Amino acid sequence: MKINIKKYRFILLLIPLGMVISFVDQKVTQDGFLSSNAIADHYLFITALVGIVIALLAVILYFDQKSNS
Repeated sequence: MKINIKKYRFILLLIPLGMVISFVDQKVTQDGFLSSNAIADHYLFITALVGIVIALLAVILYFDQKSNS
């Protein structure tokens, strides 16, 4: 059982990532988040995307270091 969990733990990364992508897509397309052309909204959007990428890289590097040990 533990072998299956180790083998498929990358799925635990993909589920939250899919939820975040779904939330961002909903905010941008349906709610018209960036349709106002306000610069503050664009900066917020870019900052959120960069933060998500940094967090994802940190998690991937953490799991990679843990698996190499």
